[in-house]
Amino acid sequence: MSTPAAATDSEVLLEEDGFLYLDANEVPRESVVALLSESFSREPMARALGASARDLAPFVRRFMPECTSNGLSVVAVRDDDPQALVAAFLSRDFKSPVPEDIMEDCPWFMPVGQALMSVGEVYEGRHPQVKRGDVADLWMVGTDARYARRGLARRMFMLCMRLARERGFRRCVTECTGHYSQSAARRAGFQEITRLYYKDFRFQGNAVFAGIPLPHTHLAFFEKKL
Repeated sequence: MSTPAAATDSEVLLEEDGFLYLDANEVPRESVVALLSESFSREPMARALGASARDLAPFVRRFMPECTSNGLSVVAVRDDDPQALVAAFLSRDFKSPVPEDIMEDCPWFMPVGQALMSVGEVYEGRHPQVKRGDVADLWMVGTDARYARRGLARRMFMLCMRLARERGFRRCVTECTGHYSQSAARRAGFQEITRLYYKDFRFQGNAVFAGIPLPHTHLAFFEKKL
């Protein structure tokens, strides 16, 4: 299959089953923000907090400068319409600091941030010598609901790992909040390191995630050696 003329100026990382996979820097940032905000508004933790796509957008936007310039992030577009973004996977250095004041700008994120920090600290406790450039965090993946179950997340997992390996990272990690993303991580060869059960988590004394319905029972932290 030939590459559409509109995509010839971009390096195509993979072309398969009607989709082109590109570096995230090849598409407008706001299209990635819109897609990921909508996708993550359907995730268990965001739904439990009542966070809408509009609430999520400023949070995603804060990470775009880093994640679209580090050569670690991937997007998927339709091969017959390269302007049609259908999936995105943002990755970053695990030791890269979060943007300043993000908790103040996105206060709804505080319970999620605390939960993520708790599983991340378990991992760092096992690898106290980890430094910048050692571990890539395959951090935020989302797919347009119209293209679900097309293998997009699985392919992007593999591409993000390939990019991390090419840039000298020795390991990849990923934090998965739901049953389906956890299944995708396992299919990509990741091993679970630790988990946090939603029914046991407390934020300021409140069980904010206890009402998350099955099959989503926990937040899981995964690793894969490259």
